Amino acid sequence: MLMTDPMLAELWQKARAALGAQFEQRAPSAVFLEGSIAEGFGNERSDVDFVAIVDSGLEPATMPYILFIDGRRVEVRLLSPARLRRELAQVRAALGKGRRAVARLSWNLLERCQRFIGALPIDNPALIETLQAALGREALCEAVALWFEDFARQTGRYAVAMFALGEPDYARAWIRTAAFHAAKSHVARLGECYMSPKWLSLQLERAAVDAGRVGRLWGLLHAPREHGAESGFLAAGVALIREFGVNGVSLMADNVLIGPGKDTTTWQIGERVHVLRGSDVFALDDEAAEAWRAITFDTPCTAIASRGDAQAASRQRALIADFSRLGLVSLRWKGSGEIHARQQATSTPVSRAPLISIDGARLAGGRASGAQLLPMPAGRFAEAGLEMIWANIGLENAREDAQGALQRGQWKVLEYALQRMMQTACMVTLGAHGVTPQSTMEEATLDAIRLLPLDAALIDGIRELEQCSIGSARDAQRYVALADELAQRLRDLGGDPRFPASFDTASGWRGTIHAAYDWINLGAHLHARFPQTAHGGRGTAEEARDLLASSST
Repeated sequence: MLMTDPMLAELWQKARAALGAQFEQRAPSAVFLEGSIAEGFGNERSDVDFVAIVDSGLEPATMPYILFIDGRRVEVRLLSPARLRRELAQVRAALGKGRRAVARLSWNLLERCQRFIGALPIDNPALIETLQAALGREALCEAVALWFEDFARQTGRYAVAMFALGEPDYARAWIRTAAFHAAKSHVARLGECYMSPKWLSLQLERAAVDAGRVGRLWGLLHAPREHGAESGFLAAGVALIREFGVNGVSLMADNVLIGPGKDTTTWQIGERVHVLRGSDVFALDDEAAEAWRAITFDTPCTAIASRGDAQAASRQRALIADFSRLGLVSLRWKGSGEIHARQQATSTPVSRAPLISIDGARLAGGRASGAQLLPMPAGRFAEAGLEMIWANIGLENAREDAQGALQRGQWKVLEYALQRMMQTACMVTLGAHGVTPQSTMEEATLDAIRLLPLDAALIDGIRELEQCSIGSARDAQRYVALADELAQRLRDLGGDPRFPASFDTASGWRGTIHAAYDWINLGAHLHARFPQTAHGGRGTAEEARDLLASSST
């Protein structure tokens, strides 16, 4: 038994006892602690993450059992040694093929391997060390560094594309993401390869990264929004990601080319131009149709959007940016193919009022019919509901992170958590209005401001929190209170002012499961696309069902 903290050792014994039925037929071969506490970053509100290695001939689900013991949220995950060997081998094989192969690894797989390599053994350390040797910490850190390096490069290029298309706020959001992940790549090369983004500030400290460089990073992340200063801001971001060792991003807008969207076709019916994206149909007005016809694929976006006078060119850029967000066109980097920055083919609200609630569709008022046809097909309805539920859970998770960081005085962790509270709260409201696929975290607040009727005070508060810099307990308490207030206002706009406190108590988690249960079953029945995590990982219907089953204990 290697666990030196008696509180954690006692939690494991209680967790094992609570899951006695699960372990009767498959006794653990080894047990370890993973996650933020094992990595030395956790606080009083952090989950306690145990993993039991079980070898029963069957591969257990990756979703954890959720328990609440002695005031702590405890997760117990089961993994087979065969799965661990297979996934560690996948990472090693990708490393052998080079950067692009590593970049194609899923976040979920790479993070699982990283958490295992960084684990703290509890029982049978010899087996754990034998399994870890299939990859090793040095190779794992190299894989994590390459993964974040590629992501920083792609998001940096996407920021340049947004700037070239006249979308400075989107460019600012993405260059911040690029700099943040370039720093994650840098610390991974220094041995700090824990993948969770929220602990970057502590990783920078522990890796003793140059203080000047760290200061420039925080300066970029907290810089106020200033009209007319976007070009200098973007240049500073590109320079910073290069300092962190990420190349392949330049301010040359001619590098950004327009390519075809996936599964898109153009159809003119009478005088109206329609663009089909899979099973979705977009009808273009005269101005949009003219901009659409002007697109020549594999041409720099600056050449396409520079025709006519300044006002017409500006409008063309805005329309092309919209086409990109809708997935009707793709953005490419000259000589390097499509830019991959987690962006998705999203949509606009399908109604002026909230359409979707935790309890299903909202009935439109003023209609005599007892059965109302929704203005979206079944699959998109299920996806929007799942996205809204997932965003609510994300908001509760961010609130939990914020409370833990507030108690421990981890101000940079708190800043990150408050930004996520705003982003996920906006995603709740967008989902309630039928927007699916959801915006990325980087674009969630911008899309909410662009697409929803938010008042000026709410917009100002969101922007203040997204660039807040906390230096004292007084600052922290004020910003936490502001985040709670704004998150509540956004939930009110979505029509569901209350959601269970998912991470506080067993009853709160049961309430969350109850809220999600029917949506998950409908999504699984329709083979719907399940929500994406903040980092790009995506769950499956099977995992979601496993989560429901595992949480019944």
